[in-house]
Amino acid sequence: MLMALRTRLAGEWSEHMKESVFPLDREPKEFTETASDISEHEVLAAEVALEEGLLYEVDAALLRWRDGTYGICESTGEQIPADRLRALPWTRFTREAAEQRGKASNAPQ
Repeated sequence: MLMALRTRLAGEWSEHMKESVFPLDREPKEFTETASDISEHEVLAAEVALEEGLLYEVDAALLRWRDGTYGICESTGEQIPADRLRALPWTRFTREAAEQRGKASNAPQ
């Protein structure tokens, strides 16, 4: 499942990278056309960044698979439930540990 996910994500990332490297058309256009082109380019850049992050997490999960720690929560050392792994196969944490980490990162410094 992780390898299939990685293959799909890598293909999407590659395609979006190809699209994002084309410069914006420099020919004179209507303002709305130019704004639309810029907006599409920004959305594409955001998709590329998201895909890169997901690829990193999937690759990290594959490494955990190889070293025998896949499915073990990095915070608690507990087994991550199978239903959570099916939903988020790259997850590093149980739901409870992830929620605690989220609360801690949102706490005032």
